[in-house]
Amino acid sequence: MKPAALVHINTNDQKETARLLEAIEAKQEQVEELTIAIETLKSEVTLFERRYNAHISRYYLELDKVELEMKEYRLRLQLRRENVSEEEIEARVESCFRTSRARVDAYEEAEESEPTPQEDKLPDTKAKHLQDLYRKLAKRYHPDKAVNPKEEERRDQLMPLINRAYNEQDVETLERLSLGETELHASEKTVVEKRAALQAELRSLNRAASQLQLEINRLKTGRSYQLKQQVESAKKTGTDLLTALAKDLERKIKASRGQLARLINIWHRSHSA
Repeated sequence: MKPAALVHINTNDQKETARLLEAIEAKQEQVEELTIAIETLKSEVTLFERRYNAHISRYYLELDKVELEMKEYRLRLQLRRENVSEEEIEARVESCFRTSRARVDAYEEAEESEPTPQEDKLPDTKAKHLQDLYRKLAKRYHPDKAVNPKEEERRDQLMPLINRAYNEQDVETLERLSLGETELHASEKTVVEKRAALQAELRSLNRAASQLQLEINRLKTGRSYQLKQQVESAKKTGTDLLTALAKDLERKIKASRGQLARLINIWHRSHSA
């Protein structure tokens, strides 16, 4: 083989390696930015859901309870007109609305109880893997190692995210952020093996970026995010959508309570007749 051919092959190998490293660096940055974006999006949706639950969900729960009682009394009155015995009436009512009653009771219990975080103890091997990932990422993304203000800002955003993932045992997020580091200087690897390792790392990063984008799209098409967008759009025009919705629900609850009171009155009158 001619020396010129050897030089040509080496040059092509170097160019391909440089291209792959550049692609990996760009894709790694994209994964970091998408990870930050999804974390921000989840935080915004969670904050909105808390606000929504505090202001609105209790009205829906109250309306469901009143409407369920109305259905129960309507059935009681219908069975009374059919001369069904008192004992059979209550048995039929309980049977017909058992599922609905259980659902309403479950919602009410969920409203009143404070969620308690579940911390499952990981097996030793997984706990060690989690710890290794955290140490690796904490070292990689330490803000002091940033080479420019933009990178420092991104690291400042990533470190709280990494801490959150570690505390919540979110191995998937830590593994995703750990992608992009390849060992090129292993003496036992051939040029072909090194290139294959770079290509595999790039494929992993591409998959991670695609998964993150899909998750962002899923969140943005979800009910909570869509309602959040509606509320924010209405706010720009001077309308407090949540307050308006709460007032509308209050009116419906008041009207339903009036109907329920009338049904209870009719029931008691028919009972004493």
